[in-house]
Amino acid sequence: MLEHLTELFLEDEGLTDGLSDEDASELLGWLVGVAEDLEADSGEMPQRYVSQLKRLGHEIARMSRRYSIPIHELIDLVELVWEEPGEGSSPRPMQA
Repeated sequence: MLEHLTELFLEDEGLTDGLSDEDASELLGWLVGVAEDLEADSGEMPQRYVSQLKRLGHEIARMSRRYSIPIHELIDLVELVWEEPGEGSSPRPMQA
């Protein structure tokens, strides 16, 4: 299943346009990890999750390019504010 998820993100070349190889690899790896977590939780991978993750990836890449912020720092910020459903407020960030 990992190959299928990776292909879904790799086919969207806009996700990595203008990023260094390291940043592109980090972004794609994180997106695939989040998709795997969602799939494990629900038993399937609805297309809407993939579409939303692609949009999130595009926004992270855009901010990285525009403001010269490393991808890993933006991912850390997203994880800091992203709570898992049903957990309520927690100081622990979601892990991908």
